Amino acid sequence: MTGADARCNGCTRCAMRCTDGIVISAFELQRIRAYLRELPPAQVLRVLAQEKRHPWGEEASYTACLFLDVETERCLVYPARPLICRLFGRVRHLPCPAGLVPADLDADRILEAYAAQPRGTFQHWMARHGVFSVTDLLGGARLSR
Repeated sequence: MTGADARCNGCTRCAMRCTDGIVISAFELQRIRAYLRELPPAQVLRVLAQEKRHPWGEEASYTACLFLDVETERCLVYPARPLICRLFGRVRHLPCPAGLVPADLDADRILEAYAAQPRGTFQHWMARHGVFSVTDLLGGARLSR
Protein backbone atom coordinates (compact mmCIF):
# COMPACT_ATOMS: atom_id res chain seq x y z
CA MET A 1 0.00 0.00 0.00
CA THR A 2 1.48 3.32 -1.05
CA GLY A 3 0.54 6.93 -1.60
CA ALA A 4 -3.06 7.90 -0.95
CA ASP A 5 -4.01 4.28 -0.18
CA ALA A 6 -1.56 4.24 2.73
CA ARG A 7 -3.51 7.10 4.34
CA CYS A 8 -6.73 5.09 4.32
CA ASN A 9 -6.98 3.36 7.69
CA GLY A 10 -9.75 0.97 6.65
CA CYS A 11 -12.45 2.71 8.67
CA THR A 12 -15.99 1.80 7.73
CA ARG A 13 -17.20 5.36 7.16
CA CYS A 14 -17.30 4.72 3.41
CA ALA A 15 -19.69 1.76 3.78
CA MET A 16 -22.63 4.09 4.43
CA ARG A 17 -22.03 5.51 0.96
CA CYS A 18 -22.09 2.11 -0.78
CA THR A 19 -25.60 2.36 -2.17
CA ASP A 20 -27.60 0.29 -4.61
CA GLY A 21 -28.05 1.54 -8.14
CA ILE A 22 -24.57 2.69 -9.09
CA VAL A 23 -23.88 2.41 -12.79
CA ILE A 24 -21.09 0.22 -14.14
CA SER A 25 -19.71 -0.70 -17.53
CA ALA A 26 -20.09 -4.10 -19.21
CA PHE A 27 -16.37 -4.71 -18.59
CA GLU A 28 -16.89 -4.11 -14.87
CA LEU A 29 -19.77 -6.57 -14.84
CA GLN A 30 -17.50 -9.24 -16.33
CA ARG A 31 -14.78 -8.53 -13.75
CA ILE A 32 -17.27 -8.79 -10.89
CA ARG A 33 -18.77 -12.03 -12.23
CA ALA A 34 -15.33 -13.59 -12.68
CA TYR A 35 -14.30 -12.57 -9.17
CA LEU A 36 -17.51 -13.90 -7.61
CA ARG A 37 -16.84 -17.27 -9.24
CA GLU A 38 -13.53 -17.43 -7.34
CA LEU A 39 -15.21 -16.95 -3.97
CA PRO A 40 -16.81 -19.70 -1.89
CA PRO A 41 -20.46 -19.80 -3.04
CA ALA A 42 -21.66 -19.87 0.59
CA GLN A 43 -19.95 -16.54 1.21
CA VAL A 44 -21.53 -15.01 -1.88
CA LEU A 45 -24.97 -16.32 -0.93
CA ARG A 46 -24.62 -15.02 2.65
CA VAL A 47 -23.85 -11.47 1.50
CA LEU A 48 -26.38 -11.37 -1.33
CA ALA A 49 -29.14 -12.63 1.00
CA GLN A 50 -28.61 -9.89 3.60
CA GLU A 51 -31.21 -7.18 4.18
CA LYS A 52 -29.82 -4.15 2.37
CA ARG A 53 -32.49 -1.59 3.25
CA HIS A 54 -31.51 0.47 6.30
CA PRO A 55 -32.98 3.44 8.17
CA TRP A 56 -31.40 6.83 7.56
CA GLY A 57 -32.78 9.26 10.07
CA GLU A 58 -36.31 9.37 11.37
CA GLU A 59 -38.32 8.86 8.18
CA ALA A 60 -35.76 8.07 5.50
CA SER A 61 -33.96 4.89 4.48
CA TYR A 62 -31.42 3.80 1.92
CA THR A 63 -30.59 0.56 0.15
CA ALA A 64 -27.00 -0.60 0.46
CA CYS A 65 -25.03 -1.99 -2.45
CA LEU A 66 -25.77 -5.60 -3.31
CA PHE A 67 -22.13 -6.45 -2.55
CA LEU A 68 -21.82 -4.68 0.79
CA ASP A 69 -21.50 -7.20 3.60
CA VAL A 70 -23.64 -5.35 6.12
CA GLU A 71 -22.34 -7.51 8.97
CA THR A 72 -18.69 -6.54 8.45
CA GLU A 73 -19.26 -3.30 6.49
CA ARG A 74 -16.80 -4.59 3.88
CA CYS A 75 -17.15 -5.01 0.13
CA LEU A 76 -17.57 -8.57 -1.14
CA VAL A 77 -16.04 -7.68 -4.52
CA TYR A 78 -13.42 -5.17 -3.31
CA PRO A 79 -10.59 -6.41 -5.60
CA ALA A 80 -12.96 -6.25 -8.60
CA ARG A 81 -14.97 -3.21 -7.51
CA PRO A 82 -16.09 -0.73 -10.20
CA LEU A 83 -14.07 2.35 -11.04
CA ILE A 84 -16.59 4.66 -9.34
CA CYS A 85 -15.87 2.80 -6.09
CA ARG A 86 -12.11 2.94 -6.70
CA LEU A 87 -12.30 6.70 -7.18
CA PHE A 88 -14.29 7.27 -4.00
CA GLY A 89 -12.29 9.60 -1.78
CA ARG A 90 -10.02 10.62 -4.63
CA VAL A 91 -12.21 13.07 -6.54
CA ARG A 92 -13.56 16.39 -5.28
CA HIS A 93 -17.23 15.40 -5.52
CA LEU A 94 -16.69 12.03 -3.76
CA PRO A 95 -14.48 13.05 -0.82
CA CYS A 96 -13.13 10.71 1.84
CA PRO A 97 -15.60 11.05 4.74
CA ALA A 98 -12.75 10.84 7.26
CA GLY A 99 -10.61 13.37 5.39
CA LEU A 100 -7.72 10.89 5.24
CA VAL A 101 -7.32 10.70 1.46
CA PRO A 102 -6.87 13.97 -0.43
CA ALA A 103 -8.76 14.44 -3.70
CA ASP A 104 -6.60 13.91 -6.78
CA LEU A 105 -7.50 16.27 -9.59
CA ASP A 106 -6.33 13.76 -12.22
CA ALA A 107 -9.02 11.39 -10.98
CA ASP A 108 -11.65 13.87 -12.16
CA ARG A 109 -10.49 13.43 -15.76
CA ILE A 110 -10.58 9.65 -15.35
CA LEU A 111 -14.13 9.85 -14.05
CA GLU A 112 -15.21 12.04 -16.96
CA ALA A 113 -13.81 9.54 -19.50
CA TYR A 114 -15.46 6.69 -17.60
CA ALA A 115 -18.81 8.49 -17.63
CA ALA A 116 -18.67 8.58 -21.45
CA GLN A 117 -18.84 4.75 -21.63
CA PRO A 118 -22.15 2.88 -21.92
CA ARG A 119 -23.13 2.07 -18.35
CA GLY A 120 -26.05 0.65 -16.41
CA THR A 121 -26.83 -0.66 -12.96
CA PHE A 122 -25.65 -4.13 -12.01
CA GLN A 123 -29.24 -5.35 -12.31
CA HIS A 124 -29.52 -3.79 -15.80
CA TRP A 125 -26.43 -5.62 -17.07
CA MET A 126 -27.44 -8.89 -15.45
CA ALA A 127 -30.85 -8.79 -17.13
CA ARG A 128 -29.28 -7.78 -20.44
CA HIS A 129 -26.96 -10.80 -20.24
CA GLY A 130 -29.76 -13.17 -19.19
CA VAL A 131 -28.54 -13.66 -15.64
CA PHE A 132 -31.50 -13.84 -13.29
CA SER A 133 -30.33 -15.98 -10.37
CA VAL A 134 -27.36 -16.47 -8.08
CA THR A 135 -26.66 -19.78 -9.83
CA ASP A 136 -26.47 -17.95 -13.16
CA LEU A 137 -24.30 -15.26 -11.58
CA LEU A 138 -21.84 -17.82 -10.28
CA GLY A 139 -21.77 -19.61 -13.62
CA GLY A 140 -23.56 -22.71 -12.39
CA ALA A 141 -21.01 -23.26 -9.61
CA ARG A 142 -21.98 -25.72 -6.92
CA LEU A 143 -23.52 -23.71 -4.09
CA SER A 144 -22.52 -26.14 -1.36
CA ARG A 145 -18.78 -25.73 -1.66
